[in-house]
Amino acid sequence: MYVCATSSTPIAAALILKGLNPGAALVFLLAGPATNAATMNIVKNIFNTRALIIYLSMIAICSLAMGFLLDWIYVLSGIQASATIGQASEIIPYPAQLAGALILTLLMAWNGISGMRHLPGQAPAS
Repeated sequence: MYVCATSSTPIAAALILKGLNPGAALVFLLAGPATNAATMNIVKNIFNTRALIIYLSMIAICSLAMGFLLDWIYVLSGIQASATIGQASEIIPYPAQLAGALILTLLMAWNGISGMRHLPGQAPAS
């Protein structure tokens, strides 16, 4: 089934709400956009049929492995995917949320400061 990366996320969320397990949804998210006809045609034309077979095999193996791993994580943590849609902030403890927000803020500030040193049209600082 052809699906682009943008549309696959809401489709996967709807499928999880209908009862699909999270691992299968992850396989759909990983393999769907990577196996569209345009991508496969380009891989085959630029490389060869052998490269296309390797490409498709690796997509299948890696996406299935990640799907099984995600299902295993859900089983170990005792989380039901349908019960957590839209409530992810309640799963992650507040200190972890705060730490993540602070790290993200620091990284954005550091990127902004380092980007200002190399503005277009200015000579680099010596």
